Amino acid sequence: MHMTVQNRSVLYAEAEPVLVPEAVYEADLVNVRRFSNVFGERVGLVFKIASGPHLGIELMEAAALKASPRGKLAELLRGMGGADGSLLTAHELVGRRCRIAVRHEATKAGKTYAAIAQTFK
Repeated sequence: MHMTVQNRSVLYAEAEPVLVPEAVYEADLVNVRRFSNVFGERVGLVFKIASGPHLGIELMEAAALKASPRGKLAELLRGMGGADGSLLTAHELVGRRCRIAVRHEATKAGKTYAAIAQTFK
Protein backbone atom coordinates (compact mmCIF):
# COMPACT_ATOMS: atom_id res chain seq x y z
CA MET A 1 0.00 0.00 0.00
CA HIS A 2 1.40 3.38 -1.02
CA MET A 3 0.94 6.28 1.40
CA THR A 4 1.81 9.93 0.94
CA VAL A 5 2.30 12.44 3.72
CA GLN A 6 1.81 16.12 3.20
CA ASN A 7 3.96 18.53 5.07
CA ARG A 8 2.41 20.53 7.88
CA SER A 9 2.15 23.81 5.96
CA VAL A 10 0.02 22.14 3.29
CA LEU A 11 -2.21 20.37 5.80
CA TYR A 12 -3.02 23.51 7.73
CA ALA A 13 -2.99 26.06 4.97
CA GLU A 14 -6.25 27.94 4.80
CA ALA A 15 -7.94 28.13 1.45
CA GLU A 16 -8.27 31.54 -0.10
CA PRO A 17 -11.83 32.79 0.41
CA VAL A 18 -13.92 32.76 -2.74
CA LEU A 19 -15.11 36.25 -3.52
CA VAL A 20 -18.65 36.94 -4.62
CA PRO A 21 -18.29 37.85 -8.31
CA GLU A 22 -18.75 41.45 -9.39
CA ALA A 23 -22.43 41.85 -10.32
CA VAL A 24 -25.75 43.23 -9.09
CA TYR A 25 -27.57 41.05 -6.52
CA GLU A 26 -30.94 41.07 -4.74
CA ALA A 27 -30.15 41.43 -1.03
CA ASP A 28 -31.69 42.22 2.33
CA LEU A 29 -30.21 44.64 4.85
CA VAL A 30 -29.96 42.31 7.86
CA ASN A 31 -27.90 44.23 10.40
CA VAL A 32 -26.35 47.58 11.25
CA ARG A 33 -23.13 47.38 13.27
CA ARG A 34 -21.53 50.34 14.98
CA PHE A 35 -17.80 50.14 15.70
CA SER A 36 -14.59 52.16 15.96
CA ASN A 37 -11.30 51.69 14.18
CA VAL A 38 -8.27 53.80 13.25
CA PHE A 39 -10.54 55.88 11.01
CA GLY A 40 -12.88 56.77 13.89
CA GLU A 41 -16.56 55.98 14.48
CA ARG A 42 -17.91 53.69 11.75
CA VAL A 43 -21.09 51.89 10.85
CA GLY A 44 -21.27 48.62 8.95
CA LEU A 45 -24.30 47.77 6.82
CA VAL A 46 -24.63 43.98 6.57
CA PHE A 47 -26.47 42.67 3.50
CA LYS A 48 -27.49 39.04 2.85
CA ILE A 49 -27.78 37.93 -0.78
CA ALA A 50 -31.39 36.81 -1.29
CA SER A 51 -31.28 34.72 -4.47
CA GLY A 52 -29.10 32.91 -6.96
CA PRO A 53 -26.01 30.77 -6.48
CA HIS A 54 -24.66 33.03 -3.71
CA LEU A 55 -27.88 32.85 -1.66
CA GLY A 56 -27.25 33.51 2.03
CA ILE A 57 -23.79 35.05 1.71
CA GLU A 58 -23.42 38.15 3.89
CA LEU A 59 -21.40 41.18 2.82
CA MET A 60 -20.70 44.24 4.93
CA GLU A 61 -19.91 47.73 3.74
CA ALA A 62 -18.49 50.19 6.29
CA ALA A 63 -18.84 53.95 6.24
CA ALA A 64 -18.04 56.88 8.51
CA LEU A 65 -20.69 57.51 11.14
CA LYS A 66 -21.48 61.06 10.00
CA ALA A 67 -24.82 62.39 8.87
CA SER A 68 -23.19 64.11 5.90
CA PRO A 69 -25.55 64.32 2.90
CA ARG A 70 -22.63 63.55 0.56
CA GLY A 71 -21.14 60.74 2.64
CA LYS A 72 -20.97 57.07 1.75
CA LEU A 73 -23.52 56.10 4.42
CA ALA A 74 -26.06 58.62 3.12
CA GLU A 75 -25.49 57.44 -0.45
CA LEU A 76 -26.05 53.77 0.45
CA LEU A 77 -29.17 54.55 2.50
CA ARG A 78 -30.67 56.83 -0.17
CA GLY A 79 -30.25 54.03 -2.69
CA MET A 80 -32.52 51.95 -0.46
CA GLY A 81 -35.12 54.70 -0.09
CA GLY A 82 -33.80 56.25 3.11
CA ALA A 83 -34.32 59.97 3.71
CA ASP A 84 -30.86 60.71 5.12
CA GLY A 85 -27.57 59.21 6.26
CA SER A 86 -28.36 58.89 9.95
CA LEU A 87 -27.88 55.83 12.13
CA LEU A 88 -31.61 55.94 12.96
CA THR A 89 -32.49 55.68 9.25
CA ALA A 90 -30.07 52.76 8.86
CA HIS A 91 -31.80 50.87 11.70
CA GLU A 92 -35.25 51.64 10.21
CA LEU A 93 -34.18 50.05 6.90
CA VAL A 94 -33.17 46.69 8.44
CA GLY A 95 -35.23 44.02 6.72
CA ARG A 96 -35.58 46.02 3.50
CA ARG A 97 -34.82 44.27 0.21
CA CYS A 98 -32.78 46.11 -2.37
CA ARG A 99 -30.21 45.47 -5.07
CA ILE A 100 -26.51 45.83 -4.33
CA ALA A 101 -23.72 46.38 -6.85
CA VAL A 102 -20.67 44.36 -5.80
CA ARG A 103 -17.23 45.45 -6.98
CA HIS A 104 -13.83 43.98 -6.13
CA GLU A 105 -11.44 46.38 -4.40
CA ALA A 106 -8.08 46.00 -2.70
CA THR A 107 -6.90 47.05 0.75
CA LYS A 108 -3.68 49.02 1.17
CA ALA A 109 -2.04 45.69 2.00
CA GLY A 110 -3.15 44.35 -1.39
CA LYS A 111 -5.86 41.94 -0.18
CA THR A 112 -8.86 41.81 -2.53
CA TYR A 113 -12.38 41.92 -1.10
CA ALA A 114 -15.97 42.26 -2.35
CA ALA A 115 -17.21 45.80 -1.70
CA ILE A 116 -20.73 47.12 -2.03
CA ALA A 117 -20.35 50.02 -4.42
CA GLN A 118 -23.99 51.06 -4.63
CA THR A 119 -27.53 50.20 -3.52
CA PHE A 120 -30.72 50.43 -5.62
CA LYS A 121 -34.43 50.00 -4.92
